[in-house]
Amino acid sequence: MAEATVEQARRFHDGVHVLDGHFDLLMDVEIQRGYGRTKLIETEYLPRFQQGGVHSVVAAVFVEDAFVPEMALRKALNQVSALHAEAAESGDQFVIAKCVQDLLTARQAGKVSFILSLEGAEPLYNDLGLLRIFYELGVRMLGLTWSRRNYAGDGSFFAPVREGKKGGFIQFHLQ
Repeated sequence: MAEATVEQARRFHDGVHVLDGHFDLLMDVEIQRGYGRTKLIETEYLPRFQQGGVHSVVAAVFVEDAFVPEMALRKALNQVSALHAEAAESGDQFVIAKCVQDLLTARQAGKVSFILSLEGAEPLYNDLGLLRIFYELGVRMLGLTWSRRNYAGDGSFFAPVREGKKGGFIQFHLQ
């Protein structure tokens, strides 16, 4: 690439905040920590984010079908806990962002920030009171559905037959 083009790209990049809007990070981190590994984000992921110029990452909490509904809450909490454990082990290598200022402060300090997101409302089951707990733990985004039904909605689906209780936001709110 021509040096002028590289410089132009660098100037452009310096003027924007690069955010990965969805990354299935926490399912992997939880599994690997179960095998006794630690500092996964610091050693395996941060170097790649930094090399790619990524400033912030939406870290999705995703619960696999095998754990829904009975274990959805536990799996989600385990993934959130894994991120917090990684942050504690890695000192100030990265930030769990809870507000816009956290994103900006992290970027100014040259750190990657992570925004916690629930990929589907399955961990909430039909208890909206759990939103407060997830908020206190740092979750700032919620995708109501993924590809299966839950109390928040029907979502999209890949199977030939729709399974599970028919969802819908009104029913979710009324539960």
